[in-house]
Amino acid sequence: MDLTVRPVSLDEVDAFVRAQTASFGMTARDSDVAAERLIFEADRSLAVFDGESQVGGAMAATFEMTVPGGRLPTAGITSVGVLPTHRRRGILTSLMREQLEDIHRRGEPLAALWASESGIYGRFGYGIAAQSSTIKIPREHSAFLRPVEPAERLRLVDRDEALRTFPQVYERVLSGRPGHIARNAAWWDYSTTDLEHDRDGASAYFFVLLEENGRPEGYAYYRVKQDWSAHLPAGELRVQELQGASPRAVAQLWRYCLDVDLVAKVSAQHRAPDDPLFLLLADPRRLERRLYDGLYVRVVDAAAALAGRRYRAPGRLVIEVRDGFCPWNEGRYALEGGPDGTECSPTRAEPDVVLDATSLGAVYLGGVAFRALAAGLRAEERRPGALEEADLMFGVSMAPWCGHMF
Repeated sequence: MDLTVRPVSLDEVDAFVRAQTASFGMTARDSDVAAERLIFEADRSLAVFDGESQVGGAMAATFEMTVPGGRLPTAGITSVGVLPTHRRRGILTSLMREQLEDIHRRGEPLAALWASESGIYGRFGYGIAAQSSTIKIPREHSAFLRPVEPAERLRLVDRDEALRTFPQVYERVLSGRPGHIARNAAWWDYSTTDLEHDRDGASAYFFVLLEENGRPEGYAYYRVKQDWSAHLPAGELRVQELQGASPRAVAQLWRYCLDVDLVAKVSAQHRAPDDPLFLLLADPRRLERRLYDGLYVRVVDAAAALAGRRYRAPGRLVIEVRDGFCPWNEGRYALEGGPDGTECSPTRAEPDVVLDATSLGAVYLGGVAFRALAAGLRAEERRPGALEEADLMFGVSMAPWCGHMF
């Protein structure tokens, strides 16, 4: 089998999207191709050719991700797939290796992705760094424990106004949440694209803007799927995205969604694991919640990634990283950091903690404890007390979460 791996040209984007969509068992429409073109970075694509036919590929997007204490360049991995005719031949492994080598050459210390299956990407060094949740609640049981002051102004707006105002809120929220991905204009365009075949019988998006003193303070966009089968309103309001620049704004937006008439339940996917709705409700047991693996993080340059974030408590650790897939990461790193600054460099000193690249990706944003990894036989303490010190250093006040699907 003579296979070629290379980036695609802009003229080959159509074939790339159709091949990658087929690898997920779906058929791409012209509208899907047009949407993908909004965010396609041809020089960051990799396609596998069997003769003239594309049989697999992957793409990276140029992002910045919030990490504790700041932001770092991050490659957003997406559109990864191999056609069923060419699976189990090592193609995915070759794609992942070539892609990570390219990310390393570009000087990006991190890569991140959403996984279609949780068992795929650990062998390439991606660790589950942030959880997400799905939620659903019957509207009749959605009363809040404490009354929420009505919003000063809520308006349904069109998509153009949403694209002018929603990013202002998103950017303010972004800075405080590890795992959040900055969105540029192209990704906003893509994220609000409303293809009819994505609606599953529901409405087009409704965009609602919350304002205070003439300033955007929150937003939500959602669909409504009507159900009058029993001659009563039994529809569902499906929240696509809801963000507020303050706890009050978030509560007011949830109250708005829960009070929309002619629906029986409200649901949302890809919510933060600590979404405040649970604590807002008077009867929280009525809220159906399911946690699942959300954002996967791959540390591509261990020294740069560890030096690029801040630490909740000052401390010094020697961390040994085992990384057979990216050999440039293999080694020991002396990390000295705290809230105000960090230094990290290779060392020959004896390690305090030993872990592999997948586990390093899991703890990097602070959402997974070193002691939890050790309990799962994924980290080894070489110096007594080192795991506790590591947890104090890497701990964060807000659970990591990524509200941006890519």
